[in-house]
Order: sequence, then structure tokens, then C-alpha cells
Amino acid sequence: MGGFLSVPVLLIAAILQASLIPRLELPGGGPNLTYVIVLAWALNAPVGQAALWAFLGGLFNDILSAVPLGTSSLGLVLLVYLISGLGTQVYRLGLLLLIFMSVFGTFAYEFSRVVLVDFYQLVGYLPSTAPLQISWGADLTATVFPTMVYNFALILPVYALLRLFQRRLPRSG
Repeated sequence: MGGFLSVPVLLIAAILQASLIPRLELPGGGPNLTYVIVLAWALNAPVGQAALWAFLGGLFNDILSAVPLGTSSLGLVLLVYLISGLGTQVYRLGLLLLIFMSVFGTFAYEFSRVVLVDFYQLVGYLPSTAPLQISWGADLTATVFPTMVYNFALILPVYALLRLFQRRLPRSG
């Protein structure tokens, strides 16, 4: 059942990410709603279901943005498997893992997106005249670090809300 819930939740998040967040004119861009939702869901979901959420969330993000298809999905699916691995190691520390991943996972996810877009331009997949231009220092300080702060601020409320839904779903994987 959680897999079916992923489509409307992540589609709405991606639409808000592409339309509303840029209009808010927050310093440094804003939170990555899809990342926060996938992270919050993945902490207490079976790994297969969480990977589905990650794949669909990344796909919806990429369809509604200028990055090549699959760029966001790759980072989100890797995030899910990292959470799965870390979660088995630090089972009792779920909320600490969530907070840790909201900050450092955001950095790794956003950094991987910057690296992938840079790589796509290097190999000619994206033309150098594409609207996506990479400036490492500016992207890290003006976008990635503020996104880490926004994601950190949102993770606990989003987690609490999604956890309410997860508890009401049947226990099938």
C-alpha cells in the first residue's frame, strides 16, 4: 500500500519543488521536499518500498527540472540503501540517524547532483550552452549549504506526519 501512496505524495512534492519553492525567494533556494520526504519515509519502510519512493521521487523531480532524467533518482536510491545499511547498524538511534542524514545526506545528495551535471557537460550529454552551469564554490555555498539547513528544519515535522501514515498502513512490504 505504501508504494501506491508514493505516487501522489511525491508528485505533489515535485510539483511544489518546481513551482512554489522558487517563488518563496528563500535565501539559498530552499528545501528539497522530495529528499526530505524520501528520507523520512525510508527510515521505517521496507527497503524495497523505500527504493520505489526514491526512484519515483527522483524521476518526478527530474521531469520537472532541467537535469537529465535519472540524476536525482540515482542519489535518492543510494540514500535509501545507505539508510538501510546504517539503520541495521544503529537500530535504536533512528531519530539521530534521521537528523544526521538530513544534514550530511543532503550534502552528499546535492553534491552528487552537481558532480553528475558537471560530468554530463564534460562528456557532451549536456551542451555547454545548457541553462545548467556549474560553479563549484557558488553552488556549494549559495545552494547546498542553505538546503542542508532547510532540510534539517523540515525533517522532524515531515517525519512525524509520514510516520502517522506508515502506522496506519498494512504491514506488507
